[in-house]
Amino acid sequence: MSYYLPSWAQCLILVAIFFAGSVAASAIFLSGIDSSSLTYAATMLLPLLWAFLMSRRNQAAGYGFVPLDEPRRGRFGSMLPLFAIVIVATPFLAALIEPATALFPMSDLMRAAFEKMFDTSRPVDTFIAASILAPLCEELLCRGLICRGLLSRNKPWVAIVVSALIFALLHGNLQQGTAAFGLGIFMGWIYYKTHSLWATIAIHFVNNTLSQVMMALFPNLPIDATYADVIPQPWYSVFLIVSALIVAASIYLINRNYKDEQSIISFKIRPAASGEAMGRECPEE
Repeated sequence: MSYYLPSWAQCLILVAIFFAGSVAASAIFLSGIDSSSLTYAATMLLPLLWAFLMSRRNQAAGYGFVPLDEPRRGRFGSMLPLFAIVIVATPFLAALIEPATALFPMSDLMRAAFEKMFDTSRPVDTFIAASILAPLCEELLCRGLICRGLLSRNKPWVAIVVSALIFALLHGNLQQGTAAFGLGIFMGWIYYKTHSLWATIAIHFVNNTLSQVMMALFPNLPIDATYADVIPQPWYSVFLIVSALIVAASIYLINRNYKDEQSIISFKIRPAASGEAMGRECPEE
């Protein structure tokens, strides 16, 4: 899908196609088919298929491309320190975002839907949906396609914020959307700095898997429970302070390792591969 670089209008098309897929997935869900992974796969099929077909069309027409995943090692000299930092930082970043998500309680209807979708009696199905399919598909859509397309044409902060907003919108409710926006900002920044889609997939995997671990360890807690429901005061406040220090240190280390100039160059549109047309810029429409 390297040849599909969505413009503003094409990002809106992708969002519309995603919600069309959600309608199809809802039909599967309401029909009584008890599979979170199948429902989720049906949701993501249409937008990713559309992106694949558009990329093939653009490649045949000789438009330029930007690789989906082109990891930059920076001063680290290896991707392993980056993965270690983001994996450690992710749970603490989620903790810092929690107070904002608590401002938007989940409705009873939404809570019932999520309890059915993430039923702990079907751990394998839930794990496939939340920890495998969601990180792969959502990162491909929101960072690999939308953020990459916007980075190729706009200022980095615009691409990062807009892709995070779309990521939040796709979650369909304010509580999850608020958490998704905060996490999306971080993942968009990581993608911009490193051009590593697998780094953002790792962040997404850790975040979603941690939620499942929390549900397994505390089965009596509601689906929308937070760290505040598990950690008593004053230790919860201490936990937030420690989390802020860890996240700040992680951002400092990553920022120090990568130069913005190289990140911008990394997302410049490349000419079409040899043997194809001259490599025109991808169409805006």
